[in-house]
This record gives sequence, C-alpha cells and structure tokens, in this order.
Amino acid sequence: MLDLHRGRILREVARLGSMTAAARSLAYTQPAVSHHIARLEAEVGTPLVVRHGRGVRLTEAGRILVEHVEDVLARMGDAEEQIAAIAGLRAGRVRIAVFPTAAAALLPAALAGLRARAPGVAVTLMDAEPPQALAALRAGEADVAVVFNHEHLPPDRDSRFREVELCRDPIRIALPSAHPLAAGPVRLADLAEETWASGCARCREHLTWACGRAGFVPRIAFATDDHVAVQRLVAHGLAVTALPGLALGLHSEPGVTVPPAPDLGRRRIAALVPAGPRPPAVAALLDELAAVAPPGTTGGGAGGAGGAGTVEAGGAEGADDVKDAVRTGGGAGR
Repeated sequence: MLDLHRGRILREVARLGSMTAAARSLAYTQPAVSHHIARLEAEVGTPLVVRHGRGVRLTEAGRILVEHVEDVLARMGDAEEQIAAIAGLRAGRVRIAVFPTAAAALLPAALAGLRARAPGVAVTLMDAEPPQALAALRAGEADVAVVFNHEHLPPDRDSRFREVELCRDPIRIALPSAHPLAAGPVRLADLAEETWASGCARCREHLTWACGRAGFVPRIAFATDDHVAVQRLVAHGLAVTALPGLALGLHSEPGVTVPPAPDLGRRRIAALVPAGPRPPAVAALLDELAAVAPPGTTGGGAGGAGGAGTVEAGGAEGADDVKDAVRTGGGAGR
C-alpha cells in the first residue's frame, strides 16, 4: 500500500512546483523531500516528477497519483468531521470557500445563526472566486464552496459534488446620476459608446456576452473586483457598469442611479458540498445559508425541517432544473 504521508508531500511539490518550496512549506529539508519522492517513485515503479526549468512538474503518473491522494485526504477529512460530530453539534468544523460578495452579503448572518445554534462548531473562511473555491473543494481543503455562474452558462458539473442553490441574483445597470439616460428606461444598445467598468473575470465575460447580444463590444477600461471602487468610478462619471443585486444591496454610492433596464439575466448562487452523507456541522451551515438567502429568488425549496433542495452537480437532468431537485433528509437542508 502506498504511503499517504509521502502522497501529501508529492501533492505539496505539485502545488508549489519545486522540491525546495515544498520543503519550506512542510518545514522539512530539501533532501528529505527528495528522499520521500524517490521512495514513492520506487513504490510505484515509475517517475512521478521531472525537472522543468528551475523546478519540477508532475509526470502523467504523478498527476494521477495526486488526484487520488486528494480524494483520499478529502475522505479522511470527512471521517474526522463525522467522528467529531458523534456528540451532535457540540463539536465539528466547517471550512468554507466563498466569493467576496457572498462573503459580505450572506455569510455573516448565516454564521451568526450557526453560532447561536451550535456554538461548538468552528468555522474557517477562505476568500475565493468560484474556480479557486471549486479547486479547494476538490483538494479537500474546503467543506463548502459558495460559487456563482450566470444563467446563460451551464453550471459547473462534477459528479463528486452536490449543489444546493441559494438564490438567483439579478444583474442591473448602474449609471452616473447626471447621465442623460439616468431616468430610464435604458436599452443596452444605448450604451454602446460608453466606457465601462467591470468586476471579476466571470462578470466581464457575462457583460461581453450581454453586450454582444445587443450588437456591440463593450469598451471596458476599468476592471476591479471591488464593487465599491466600481460604483465610485461610475459616480464620478468615468464609466457605466453592470452590477449584481447583492453588490448593490451592500453599498449604494451617492451619485449612482440604477434605472429601469432590459433584463441582463441573473447569476445562480449555490453552495457545493461533497456527495454523500453530510456531516452535521456542514448540514447546519447549509440550513443557515438558505435561511438568509434573499427571499423570492431561490430556484428550489430551501431551509427548515424539510431540508434544502439539492441537485446533482453532474446529474443528467441538469442542475438548472430545480423542479426535479433531489430532496435530502436528515435535517441537512440548507
């Protein structure tokens, strides 16, 4: 049987791209790391890393082994969580990876509810955009990933996870208050000659898609993940923008108006968790997230004793079809 400890070391080498960096991260010496990798290669009978520039990269065999190591570590984490939860919610932990807007708009109230319900549960937060949050979930470094995807795109699919939809967040146009079209209504094509500010990579992709449907390519001069900065650029007349409703609810900058505008679609905000039984602490957090989601925007039934609506992230019926959402019991709803 392969040595899982050495598998952890290989995973760190893969993550950092060098033996030296992995040794520093693990508080080992570089020769010790090299020795463990050599022993692991002897056990599997094939090279796992090759030199690449000033570091190393995984061979195909190394990549496959790291994927399995991550799966094993994730399962070990699940076992630790479930054992710790034998005494109910008096113990346990939840590691959550969440994008910044949801961290500000949804998480504080959800964590306050969780603390009141289960003060012994420890929570750690990782600020991460959806791709990074999904990577943390796959690597077993997070128990819950709160992510978003725009409705015109297929959901992120991975049969190892289950998805719990929290809400649908509308995208709105924001203009300087002195803009000639500030009173609305506004057609997206009316803004073809404007300078735009936009947020994260997914938000920019959605804006480009929406503008393309309206017959133009937006001239994006300002790109920042900071929604307050975006609104201040708009307030000073430097740009127009499209922002999600959650962001506008968190901050309303003087000098910015949100006029009636054509439907720019919505983004689906969801929590992803590993498939299978949910540890009580994770289930409790999902309940609290569902309870604080904006009312009237959820795609599936959520919250309460009946449990949250969930869909298989890799299911054949499609995660958007919330009418066919799979109900899960055990009080695990979110």
